Amino acid sequence: MQARYYEVGDLTVVEIKGRIQPEQNKPFRDVCERELKNKKVVFCLESLHFTASANITTFFESIKVISDARVVGLTPDFYKLLTLKGIDIRIFNTLSEAIKSSDAFVG
Repeated sequence: MQARYYEVGDLTVVEIKGRIQPEQNKPFRDVCERELKNKKVVFCLESLHFTASANITTFFESIKVISDARVVGLTPDFYKLLTLKGIDIRIFNTLSEAIKSSDAFVG
């Protein structure tokens, strides 16, 4: 998995691509807890692939530690899995929609 971070106003946009491997779960959670927890974050996942359903769950549980996280580019299958697991994250179709909704972000 590779990640690229950049700022758009008061938002941090995180573009993630590649495959999440099991050994990347803990480092990713550490970054979410240490560096992104109190920020307004949009995760772009169009180019992200999961190697196992356990990685999907772990990935989204890591995102949940962020006080105001949004997701762009989630496939319908991943959305169904998150719903079944009870993971509730705000999802947008495009990055533009997520950025426009930034006024609704909780500080």
